[in-house]
Amino acid sequence: MEANLIFYVLNTAVAVIVALVCLRFLLQLAQANFYNPISQGVNRFTAPLTAVFSGFPTIGPFNIGILVAAIVIQAVGAGLCLLLLGGIPGVAQLVIWSVLSVFGVMINLVFYALLGMIILSWLAPNASHPGAELLYQLSEPFLAPFRKIVPNLGGLDLSPILLFVAINLLEAMVIRGPARAMGLSQTIAQFFVGIG
Repeated sequence: MEANLIFYVLNTAVAVIVALVCLRFLLQLAQANFYNPISQGVNRFTAPLTAVFSGFPTIGPFNIGILVAAIVIQAVGAGLCLLLLGGIPGVAQLVIWSVLSVFGVMINLVFYALLGMIILSWLAPNASHPGAELLYQLSEPFLAPFRKIVPNLGGLDLSPILLFVAINLLEAMVIRGPARAMGLSQTIAQFFVGIG
């Protein structure tokens, strides 16, 4: 019972921390409003975790240090859980699974941001809440390429449908497929938030 509780607490803590670090990476990548209260909260919470990796270069909005921080936190957290279970995979496997997990988390964050934006556009199209602003700013850069492919059909925007399809394909072919091919079992996958 105690072991299950330790696994649950550790796994939940790692999942939340990795998700917040990934959110910070995506907000910076999307060039979202830095002064948004939610952005400020995410930055303050993750600053101590990402400061160690500040030596990595930043290429435009692409912050390599934050990306590396998310991968390292995921690898350490999953490694601890597996160590408590009595076994740990090779370092290379652990790193690859962690990279796939982090990209899986980012894909999920974009998915939920897009879903939230669509729901808000129906229920409160003129919402001025800081959360609504971030949902739009986070989704828009990923929707823009699809809007170039499918023009607006008299007020009907089909780009979200294409993005949802792309997200599902990415999850299946780029995240879950390679992870399984690398020997990631269902038992181990529960410790990798973007895959399990």
